[in-house]
Amino acid sequence: MSSLRLSKQQRDHLGLLQRPAADVVELCKSAFDYLINGPNLGRYETLAKKYSDSGSAEAVQQTVEALISLLISVTTRVGNGSVNMQAILRQTFPDLGDDVLEVLEQFVTSKRNFVEGSIKSANIRAYRLVNLDWRLEVRTASRSLLEQCHVVVTMKLYLHTEPKNENRELLAVDISGRSEAELKAMQEDERLHRKDLLVQTDVSSLVHMIKTLEDALAESKTRRIRNIVDAIH
Repeated sequence: MSSLRLSKQQRDHLGLLQRPAADVVELCKSAFDYLINGPNLGRYETLAKKYSDSGSAEAVQQTVEALISLLISVTTRVGNGSVNMQAILRQTFPDLGDDVLEVLEQFVTSKRNFVEGSIKSANIRAYRLVNLDWRLEVRTASRSLLEQCHVVVTMKLYLHTEPKNENRELLAVDISGRSEAELKAMQEDERLHRKDLLVQTDVSSLVHMIKTLEDALAESKTRRIRNIVDAIH
């Protein structure tokens, strides 16, 4: 049984769990309240005063957010089959006592269905890039400009939400032989599902965006992202 993989920052934030189980129950309740209603700074300040060793309300909020990350990690990485959740938590947090581990187990198992339901019921209409036009523009110098030369890239992005074949050419649909009703339906379909964006950026920003997209593509191939996609569908 393997442990959950958490970043060093998340582990540092969850260090506040090394306290009595009753306090951990309050933190777990605050984490679920965060999911429903968003952050509650007043509540975090109250808990920070109660936990004199916590440092600040910000530290309490970081612990609450780390608990939410833990809940999402359990939901997306652990299968739906029967698993020994306490054994996983024990390997992940070997320094926590049995009473605290029991609280965490109750938290992740009882709220797991809520997270799964939220993912499945989310109305996700992510736009897909189906075509791209671009041009390189060079602005030359004049006495009114401080810079000698400025190079920008102008792009027109053709986006679509409808799950259709990637090879479909949305810009040149054959309308010959179509009835007026069919043409109207096609126009309505394009209006609902299509979005065109005109963007302009400098070369260095474009290189940064490409690097970010490549990192996202690599991340999309990980087991965690595949589990999230399976939960959505």
